[in-house]
Amino acid sequence: MSNNGLMKLAAGARAAIADPARITIVGDDANPRFELFHAASSLCSQKVRTVLFEKQLAYRSNDMMILSSMGTEGVVPAEHYHPPYVRLRLIAGVEIGREFITGYSGRTSVETEGFDPCTVPLLVDYEAGRVIADSRRICCYLEAVAREPVQLLPDEDRARAEVLRQMSIVDRIPNGALLYGFHPDSDLRPDALKAVMETVYDYKVMALEAMIAANPQDPALNAAWRAKIAKERGGKSVCHDAAFQRAARAHVASVLKDLDSALGPSSFPYLQGESFSLADVLWGVNLVRLAYLGLASMWEKLPNVARYFDSLVKRPSLYREAMQATLASLPYSSYMDDIAGGEAVLTA
Repeated sequence: MSNNGLMKLAAGARAAIADPARITIVGDDANPRFELFHAASSLCSQKVRTVLFEKQLAYRSNDMMILSSMGTEGVVPAEHYHPPYVRLRLIAGVEIGREFITGYSGRTSVETEGFDPCTVPLLVDYEAGRVIADSRRICCYLEAVAREPVQLLPDEDRARAEVLRQMSIVDRIPNGALLYGFHPDSDLRPDALKAVMETVYDYKVMALEAMIAANPQDPALNAAWRAKIAKERGGKSVCHDAAFQRAARAHVASVLKDLDSALGPSSFPYLQGESFSLADVLWGVNLVRLAYLGLASMWEKLPNVARYFDSLVKRPSLYREAMQATLASLPYSSYMDDIAGGEAVLTA
C-alpha cells in the first residue's frame, strides 16, 4: 500500500483516540519511520515497546483505550474497534495469511489461534510501506530492520533456536484467561480489576454489535467484527469455568518449572548469560504480569526463575515499559509494592 494510503488510514485510526495527549512522539525524530498503535496496559504492547526502547527507535505512539465502557448515552466502543484501525489490521492480516479467530482459548498467539482483527499492537513502517501485526512478529521485525545498538536475536544457530523456542513458549501462555478469568480456588487479582471483569465481555460484544449496525454495507469490516464477537463470547463462557481456569493456571506452573530448568544457575542474568535477547523481553513482560496478578508465588520454589525475574525488572526497558506502564494503567495491586520500589539499573 502507498504511504499516502497508510497515512490516511493511520490518521483515521488516530482520530478515534478521545484524548490527544495519548498521541505522542517517542524519541527525537519529529517525523519517525514507525507508528505504533498500542495500549499501556496491553501485555503484547509492552513487549513491542520494550524492543523499541532497546533499539532506541523513534516512533509515533498512539495509546488506545482497549476496553469498551458504559457511558451516559450507551456503550462507548474501545478505540481499536473503529473502522480505520480495523482496516489497517486487515492489511497486516493479508501478510500473515491466517484465518480469523473462531473462538477463545485465553491465548493470543496468531500461530495457534488465528488472526484477531480487532486488537493491539499494530506497527506501521512508513519506510517499507508495511503494516505488521502480532507482537511476536513485530518484535522479530524490529530486530531484523534495526540490529543496533543492541542485537536481540543471536547469530549462532543453537542460541538463536533457543531464543525462538522460548518466545514460542511465552507466546502460548493463556494470559487472557489469567487476566479476565475468575479462578475458583485462589483468585488473587485486585478487587477493582475483578469488578471490571464482571461486565467486560458484555460491553465488548455490545460495542462490536453497534459497529456492525453502523456499517451495514462493509462486509470486510463486518466479518472482522463478527470474528471478534465470537472470541469475546467464548471468553465470557469460560471466565467462570473452574476446569478451564485451573487448566490455565496449571499450564503456567508447568512452563515456569521448565523455565527454571532451562535457566540453570550459570546462565544469569539472562537466558543467554550476559546477552539480553527477545526471549528475555517476552519473559520479562510476562513475569511482571504474573506478579501483578499475585502469581509470583508460583516461582517461590523455583530459585532460577526468581533470580531471573529480579534481573529482568532491573533492565531499564522492562522497568519502564512493563513495570511502570502496568502500575500507571491497571488498578492498584499490592503485590507490586515490593517489586516496584527498586530502581532500574543500566546493564551491559
